[in-house]
Amino acid sequence: MMALLSLLQITFLLLSTGDAYNILIMHPTPSYSHQKPLMALTEALIKKGHQLFVVSPNPVPGLEKNYTYVDLSASYKYFAKNIDAKKENFVNLQMQHTKWDSPSSLFGMYSAIAVRQYNTTQFSQFYERVKRDKIKFDVALIETFFIPSGCAMVRQLGGYGVPMIVFSTIGTAAFGGEDPITEHPSYHPFLLSTFTDRMNIWQKIDNWVSKYFVEGEIKKMMEDHARNYFRESHGPEYEKLVDGCWSNKSLSIISSNFLYGYPRLLGPNVVEVGPMHIDKKLEKLPQHVQDWLDGAEKGVVFFSLGSNMQSSNLPETVRLNFLKYFSELPVGHRVLWKWEAGGKIPGQSDNILTIKWSPQQSILAHPKIKVFITQGGLQSFQEAVHYGVPTVGIPWFGDQELDTAKMVDAGIGTRILPEELHSYEKIKTSLDAVLYDERYMKNMKRHSAISHDFTWQAVDKAVFWVEHVAKFGGAPHLRPSTADATYFEFFCLDIISVMLVLSLILFYIVILVYRFLTNQIFSLVKIKVKKL
Repeated sequence: MMALLSLLQITFLLLSTGDAYNILIMHPTPSYSHQKPLMALTEALIKKGHQLFVVSPNPVPGLEKNYTYVDLSASYKYFAKNIDAKKENFVNLQMQHTKWDSPSSLFGMYSAIAVRQYNTTQFSQFYERVKRDKIKFDVALIETFFIPSGCAMVRQLGGYGVPMIVFSTIGTAAFGGEDPITEHPSYHPFLLSTFTDRMNIWQKIDNWVSKYFVEGEIKKMMEDHARNYFRESHGPEYEKLVDGCWSNKSLSIISSNFLYGYPRLLGPNVVEVGPMHIDKKLEKLPQHVQDWLDGAEKGVVFFSLGSNMQSSNLPETVRLNFLKYFSELPVGHRVLWKWEAGGKIPGQSDNILTIKWSPQQSILAHPKIKVFITQGGLQSFQEAVHYGVPTVGIPWFGDQELDTAKMVDAGIGTRILPEELHSYEKIKTSLDAVLYDERYMKNMKRHSAISHDFTWQAVDKAVFWVEHVAKFGGAPHLRPSTADATYFEFFCLDIISVMLVLSLILFYIVILVYRFLTNQIFSLVKIKVKKL
């Protein structure tokens, strides 16, 4: 019977697949949270029968057939785990990065990761195999943070004819993934900002400046690293592989939707699919964690700053402020603290259990979790919403500021800025509000219910669009003409200018005619007066 069911499943899979495609994925970021949506998409595409070639720091466990994985896990060494790390070319995520210093302090080193990966033995072997076996790709997915280097490498591997999809694991297909016209800075907050979609005039000015100066500097760094690599590694003539990469995309897929940002105009070539990494089957919790959560009479505060930022690197005064607050919680409340250093926190109270790591979704799904203290990364934000847990966001860098601003705006959480962590009163006020004010839980439950309506279709929707682009060898039919327009044209300033010039010319002609006629009339009057 089981053999028959397996045969039927395989038959259905073959019939539903239609055509199988060779799909190349270039997703360099060494961050597990950013890799999770991609891993879900990879698994779904393989189940449809496609051949996947994935260049990434994280493999998908259990996949063997139709799956070529280029192991770049060594890239994790470029992310510093100590706040005092001063090593050259390290990305230090154990500290705050504002949008103004992000180009130099964060993205300057971050954008170099992909080109370093190209110099690894693993990628070199993959490169040689593609050339030796003359592997042809039907479509390529490129991470939005690495468009110039990823696009240029796809061209190097498969030629200019490979259609490309920009894949984003943040709330927007930033840095060239979206068409600049639809990404309107007066209504669409910049990725590194703290604004909502309803900005006052000063915020709009700030947002426009951020969009074009900060983002411009980041894009320049990305492009410079790509050009330098191809010029130095392959020769000066290969630098041109980077030309036109910002606009050479068939589609942008965003693993989020308006619930984690704001509704905005999008062209048909930009698709929001929603959260893709939500587990359909939750991982079992370690027994001691399960028992700790089950035994909390009045609920649990879950404290985790994600897969990059480590709470063990918080300053001592900040750590003591949290320990003081937790020790003063009413009897029956417990705390689960992701403490990367291992063991107990010096001075922790008996109502705190520390863990070095545990499946976050399984924890958030537990009914006793009442508050989630998070760094505000998109994947953690999406998990909190999915499982209906109000948040206290502490943004440190990247899109975390934007995400936590959304939490506050939606009434589903509060926010503590890193510099405010030194104030015990600020910590107490923010946590008390979410823990004891029922409005936050009520708003989050509603937000969660809305999100569930979209999340179930996220991966299937992404698979459809990847197959669509592969099937038709690109998607120029999805690209609106506004993608090639300037703001001068989009806002009809060209038409207004022509109309204004024509109006001025017409007005000038009227003035000339008027002067001519009045001169003629006055001349006739003078002649008549002289005759009299």
